[in-house]
Amino acid sequence: MKTFTRTLCGAAALLAASTALAGPPVEVTFRNLGTEPVKLQLTNANETSTYQIASPKPHEEVKPGETIRFTVQRLVSPDTNSAMIRYSIGRKTCAFSTTFVMMMSGGVKQPKWNKTATPTGGAVCTAVNSGFRANYAWKAEFTMK
Repeated sequence: MKTFTRTLCGAAALLAASTALAGPPVEVTFRNLGTEPVKLQLTNANETSTYQIASPKPHEEVKPGETIRFTVQRLVSPDTNSAMIRYSIGRKTCAFSTTFVMMMSGGVKQPKWNKTATPTGGAVCTAVNSGFRANYAWKAEFTMK
């Protein structure tokens, strides 16, 4: 019984430590504003890891006019988080990214959020960050046309 209790306490401590190391969550909204379905493409490690830890998983196909939502929270550091995703149709592709990093400026930590939407093949892509909270959680909205 003693060994079981120790194991249980150790597991609880590890779980609490991993939660404490998690970066702030980002709620991602993706909107297909086009007239055809778009397909998910995972072309690099960042997009693959985003897909693996997202909850729920991003749809592999998003119909015209459809909106999907998912949350990403990395367990690497309390000072960073990111989400990267890429959708395409034919030659049109949109690569999206949103990141959070706690920067040191004059010995003081300052939060910084970034976002990018990189179009290729004539795609129209937008990325907007919003909804910043006291715990540094934020929302990112990606659109593709």
